[in-house]
Formats: sequence, structure tokens, C-alpha cells
Amino acid sequence: MARRKQEPIRVEAFVKINGEEVNLDTLPPEKRNEIGAKLKVTWMNAMFRGQAEFHADLPDSPTT
Repeated sequence: MARRKQEPIRVEAFVKINGEEVNLDTLPPEKRNEIGAKLKVTWMNAMFRGQAEFHADLPDSPTT
């Protein structure tokens, strides 16, 4: 049985900055790293709720 050639899955990630949706691919690397760090800290705090609390030392900037 021959395998059909599948098209690659295309994924785009967006984040709200100052109330406007922005594609992550268009952001500079520093901003992408900041957003990634905030997401990771949020995830870790959810996973270890009651056991530990994590913080990221990041500059203050509105990303939500």
C-alpha cells in the first residue's frame, strides 16, 4: 500500500501585546525570550503549586 504524501502542518503563534495580537515570528529575539520565560514560570508555578514559587527577573513591559 503506497503512502500518500502529507503536507506539513503549519503552526503560527500569537500573543497579545497592548491589546493587539502579534505573531511571535515577527518579534525580536529578546522579546521572544521574555515571553517564553514568562510562560515557563507560569507553567512551573502551576505544576508546583503549594510546594515552590518561581519568579523570573525580567524587565517590566506590558505583554498581556
